[in-house]
Amino acid sequence: MKKINFKNDRTLMIKIMSLIFAIILWSYVKGEANFITSANYKNIEVSYEGLSDLKANNLTIISPKESTVDVKLQGYNSYMRNVTRDGIVAKVDVSKLTEGEHSVPINVSYIDLGISVTNTTPRRIPFKIDKVVEEKTEANIVFLNKLEKGLSLGDLNKKVDVEVKGPSTYMNKINKIDAYIDLADITQSTSLEAEIYAYDDGGKIIKEVEVNPSSVKVDLPILKSKTVPIKIKINENTSKNIVTSDFSIEPSSVTIRGNSDVIDSIDFIETKPVNFYNYKNGNDLVELSLPDKVTLVDENIDFRLKSIANED
Repeated sequence: MKKINFKNDRTLMIKIMSLIFAIILWSYVKGEANFITSANYKNIEVSYEGLSDLKANNLTIISPKESTVDVKLQGYNSYMRNVTRDGIVAKVDVSKLTEGEHSVPINVSYIDLGISVTNTTPRRIPFKIDKVVEEKTEANIVFLNKLEKGLSLGDLNKKVDVEVKGPSTYMNKINKIDAYIDLADITQSTSLEAEIYAYDDGGKIIKEVEVNPSSVKVDLPILKSKTVPIKIKINENTSKNIVTSDFSIEPSSVTIRGNSDVIDSIDFIETKPVNFYNYKNGNDLVELSLPDKVTLVDENIDFRLKSIANED
């Protein structure tokens, strides 16, 4: 019988055990790599493809303006360990949509092979598509509050030509298009920039429509007003027997307005030369001789020549 060499057998045993351990470790690692796992990702942004085609057909998306989707991914553990949110691609094709309501499927994928999409929530997006309408109209310049006493607003154009563009759904809601200017604290002529907006019946801004131009520069002529007496000016051919003190003007004073430097230098306003030969006992209308750049606050007042002697 052959004698066993324990020393050599021990070495062999170690080698065998090492081999078995290596096989077990390899099997474990291989099993871990081939283990299928899954992960959920919420609120992945959905991109809309074909928006330029909608625009070319004068169409636009009313809702939803933006969309997100929840995604469940699945794959071998060795792949899933490298998955990131940025690698998830979610998109819908809106290029062929027409006016009205549509339900469009969401196409979701992952950029790398070996990863599959097993579930998406929602699976489809309900779109509302509307026709884009454009029209030319006028915007109103509207003034808020009042100027302080003694000041008034000079003549200016209170209308602005604009173009309004937007979905017909919102264009039909337009009640007015205004640019507002606050007159509080304004004491002299100035220029202001006012935003132009479209408003609905409730006075709310319709943000879904575009107004062009979106603002207007308004030159505000701020005029000073002053009440001064009226003096009669006699026609140079009038008889010397006519005395102006025998006549009066009704009303006897007038409120004028203009730039402050001009108004401050005026103490009275004369009538245009009066021809007393044609005097009709109180029915004579007279005109006032206004200096340059001076106007009447109320241009609807009639000024009449009256005889004081006849009144007595």
